[in-house]
Amino acid sequence: MKKIEKSFLAALFLSTIFVVCSAVPAAAKATPKSSQKSTGKNSARSVKKNLQKVLQNPQQLIAARASGILANLRSRPLRSAESHLKNTLEVAAEASKNSWLEAVYEKNMIESSWATEMLADKRLVAAVLEVELGDRAKRFYPKTLGLREFLYKHKMIDSKGALIAAGDEIEQALAEEFPAGFVVRPAVGIAPSETSRGLFPDTDQFIVELVRKDNALYSASHMGQPVKSHILNTVTSGEGVVLQENVVMSADVRKPLKERYFQEVRIHTYEGRVVAGAVPERWVQHNLLTPEQVRRAEAFIGELLTTLPLTLLNRQAWGVDVAVMDNGEMRVIDIVTNRGRNVAWSSYLEQPRVIAAYSRHFEEYYGMRFQGLDGALIRYGFANYLPFWEKRIEKSRPGLSKALAYLPPVP
Repeated sequence: MKKIEKSFLAALFLSTIFVVCSAVPAAAKATPKSSQKSTGKNSARSVKKNLQKVLQNPQQLIAARASGILANLRSRPLRSAESHLKNTLEVAAEASKNSWLEAVYEKNMIESSWATEMLADKRLVAAVLEVELGDRAKRFYPKTLGLREFLYKHKMIDSKGALIAAGDEIEQALAEEFPAGFVVRPAVGIAPSETSRGLFPDTDQFIVELVRKDNALYSASHMGQPVKSHILNTVTSGEGVVLQENVVMSADVRKPLKERYFQEVRIHTYEGRVVAGAVPERWVQHNLLTPEQVRRAEAFIGELLTTLPLTLLNRQAWGVDVAVMDNGEMRVIDIVTNRGRNVAWSSYLEQPRVIAAYSRHFEEYYGMRFQGLDGALIRYGFANYLPFWEKRIEKSRPGLSKALAYLPPVP
């Protein structure tokens, strides 16, 4: 058990999921009290009554951020696709990923702002979808709570933010929030140690780490000040990690699965449409979905997009990861944005087929025209060809996959 704990702790620190912005001295001196089962619990009851008067509810920051994101996006005038179709937008770009990205940002096709930076946070995505869709959000996106939010909600901390709940109390609250189970994930990005089960293989190991003194998940200072995302170098939801509904076990409860795992597919979108032909080749090929499963996943995301207002989708380009279960159920597990920068919103934009699909989409629906020979190479799937070929070889597994990677990729 100790060996496992250390490996998770090391992974969390090495991946630098988050740092704390300006820790509060008084809170930093507080020590966890989860081991005090008798006097600790008695004192905890008296503290809990006045807790909300002392510490700020993390939910307030989350709600404020979600409102700010929506207000920010609603303030922008909607683009008219029809106006673009009337006036051809000539684009000169070399047949490379970087040149192509520079061109689409220069033509103001893609939103790159504080709002898209905030939408890189899983808890804020959940909050925005809850505002826009209400209860319908659960059909598309798993229930998501920040760790600070969870601890505050269940009154598991004292007036200085120190954890006072025992392991069995935490376990009971988790079961109430997530009856079918949960996974622990970084609020922003993906950790190197993360699997389909999140950062921890089971509830017990998560709780053992959480109640351990000086753990990497939570400290009293986190409640005093919002947690800063090291990846973005700013505060987003104020959460370092989130607790997210286990989509596999939830699906199994509703309709028994043959196998308790999910297959994943990346669907690329632009504004209110799925980009046709933009499902990428997986760097490591395994558990491939059938063409019919891919079509169903695209239709699922298309349904999500039609339920969202155009003000939210205006100039938004996303990479949406969909979990596909063998009972037919699907859920979104990640919405990937450009994190507020003029960069790729999906790592799969390395692939010529994805660049080509977006380019054809822009030409068909928005009146863009990629010029000359480079435009033809972009349109027909030869942009960024050699860098993609090199990466394909680099990422392929030893053996037959590695040997096949040396063959020229088919556009």
